[in-house]
Amino acid sequence: MPKTKQKFEVKELRPRDIDAKYFGTEPNFADDPNPKNEKWALAIAFNWYSKFYDKKAAREFVVEYLEAHGKNKELKLFKKVADGDFKPTYGWLARCRLRGLSDETAGAQALDIEIARLISTIKAEHKEEVEEVQTNRPNVQEIMLERSLEAGGELEGYFDDYLKSGAKKDFDTKVIGELQNKNILPQHVSVVSAPWQQRLDEYKEVLSGEDDQLNEGYSRFTKTQIKNIISYIEKTLSDLNSYITLKKAGRKPRIRKAVPVEKRVAKLKYMRAFKDTAAKLDLVSIPPTKLHGASEAWVYDTAKRKMYHYVADEYTKELIVKGNTVLGFCTKDSEVKTLRKPAEQIKQIMGSKPAARKFFKEIKAVSTTPKGRFNPNMIILRAF
Repeated sequence: MPKTKQKFEVKELRPRDIDAKYFGTEPNFADDPNPKNEKWALAIAFNWYSKFYDKKAAREFVVEYLEAHGKNKELKLFKKVADGDFKPTYGWLARCRLRGLSDETAGAQALDIEIARLISTIKAEHKEEVEEVQTNRPNVQEIMLERSLEAGGELEGYFDDYLKSGAKKDFDTKVIGELQNKNILPQHVSVVSAPWQQRLDEYKEVLSGEDDQLNEGYSRFTKTQIKNIISYIEKTLSDLNSYITLKKAGRKPRIRKAVPVEKRVAKLKYMRAFKDTAAKLDLVSIPPTKLHGASEAWVYDTAKRKMYHYVADEYTKELIVKGNTVLGFCTKDSEVKTLRKPAEQIKQIMGSKPAARKFFKEIKAVSTTPKGRFNPNMIILRAF
């Protein structure tokens, strides 16, 4: 499709929906037509449109886009496209174009490519009725990005089904299977995960009960259901992260000599011993070779008094040391907490495995997800 330099002033959509006040106004790219993080910006926009508009509205967005660009021939052909061949995602992209998204972005180009593909399909079915329209063949990256958007839509559908079923405690997110079926590239997983992280933050705010408007908007759910929904979202994000690790680990490596564990952990920055008489701490790190391949590990940051609990995810089943980073941990089960009384609390953690896990879970401190990075102040207490 030929590119255009037209600027558009499109009236903002105002959906009549009780949830509209929680999702903000319609996305607008006029002020920043080339966002630095295009994938993130489009993921938010797609989440907004899919919340309030259906497939019929998506088709109308494409029609408006073609009319605004004066593409009358393409418009005539597009109206013959069957509903089953049209994906709403491209309707959202068309609306983003009308709302200022630059022609030069990958998302904008993906829309033109899809319209050209649909038109070429109609040409093949009605050769006598249409004139030749130039088409562009999408490259591999554009095809894989489209698959990622489709996978994200499928996961949204599973989540809607989960809510309709009553948000029960037992569930299957189907993330790994869906991404594997579409062979999603690791670098495109962020397109899928971005709206889920935003959704997690919102439901956690609902659980806190501090926002009256959110309380009213989600009053149809019980507190137990909200907790179940948060668990579902956390499991989805954890599985998305696990998929990246699986995909990278599954690449066929070049045939090379086995790398000794000692060499693998050579660049890991950690503290061999730490002694603080005032705090009654006398700690000695275990060798980092025991960390690589372990299924669980406890690491203490002596400078920030933070305890890291790493748990291998269910797919890789072991922690992997790469450079100065630990990979392969479950982002849902792994935690970081600040210790108020390190000497007493570390003593409990150095006890039996089940007792250590139970004690750490019961520590009343803000829990965050570890990043996997090490620093020279960290002591490796346990790994097994």
